[in-house]
Amino acid sequence: MQSTQTLLSVKSLKKHFPLPKKSLFSRHRPYLRAVEGISLDIQKGETFGLVGESGCGKSTFGRTLLQLYKPTSGSVIYRGKEGEEVDITALKGKELRALRRELQIIFQDPYSSLNPRMTVGQIIEEGVAAHKFYKKGSPQMQVYLTEIMQKCGLQPYMLNRYPHQFSGGQRQRVCIARALAVKPKFVVCDECVSALDLSVQSQILNLLNDLKEREGLTYLFISHDLSVVRYISQRLAVMYLGKIVEMGEAEQVFSNPLHPYTVALISAIPSMQAGKEGKPPQKILLSGNMPSAANPPKGCPFHARCFMAQECCQRIPAPLKEVKTGHFVSCHFAEIPTEEKREIAFKKGKAKT
Repeated sequence: MQSTQTLLSVKSLKKHFPLPKKSLFSRHRPYLRAVEGISLDIQKGETFGLVGESGCGKSTFGRTLLQLYKPTSGSVIYRGKEGEEVDITALKGKELRALRRELQIIFQDPYSSLNPRMTVGQIIEEGVAAHKFYKKGSPQMQVYLTEIMQKCGLQPYMLNRYPHQFSGGQRQRVCIARALAVKPKFVVCDECVSALDLSVQSQILNLLNDLKEREGLTYLFISHDLSVVRYISQRLAVMYLGKIVEMGEAEQVFSNPLHPYTVALISAIPSMQAGKEGKPPQKILLSGNMPSAANPPKGCPFHARCFMAQECCQRIPAPLKEVKTGHFVSCHFAEIPTEEKREIAFKKGKAKT
């Protein structure tokens, strides 16, 4: 069995955004609790998927991880050169800027994340020059830019073109080239294929996989699309209202989901396989919308929409515990088999074909 090495250790990470006071004389300032005490490890060389519905805090977590947002509390331990441990949250100024080269991000929207006034060559070389790989405009820089673009499926003649002259898939390739040009170790892929057509999505996913193998990269892949996460990830975590509700090996979670939220999400994936009695598989319907992160419910954050909820769920938060080896679930009824959970949802009228 191949040994694993932890690249990033996240401990009790929180990110709260201050909101306006309800009145001028109010003593307490309300906060939007976007990320609420997340702890996880990301292993070197893996793709770790993070999935959940819009507004659950996925992108905020990825940006807080890289210190684009300053965390409210918690720590992010990065093991860089020779396994030296660095708490990224304690770094400031020059120390943090020096580490930025090793920790990069690919943003969701390739249309807004590229400067329309700069050519593709200028966009990619900006980070390379800032980290003093090569001097701007030098012959060595031009050769290096050509190599990076070809690795990302872009032709050298595109160097002098502007972003508006490219398709969505080509722009995302430019974003990938910009991130990889500084030779990072860890890349946050923040919904980086959600704005693309399905055929282009598969090309970008294959490119990311290829680059990961060739460059020895580690990814945090954020998405709301379960099928995409299943394709690209080795391990994954399911997020709900700022918290991790289930985490484990990707195939383990998909084949045997144990949290009611994960069970419902996976049931919604379109399938060509027939269910019981030759009928299409049943889809579990969740009632209501996700509560506001500014006023999260007491107890389990999912209890108001959960088909398994009991009185204890309204009072007592469920800790994230290891139910099976490497499989963590935050639910009071995690031990109940998946099929039994589906039957309960069906009996309560929460499922349909």
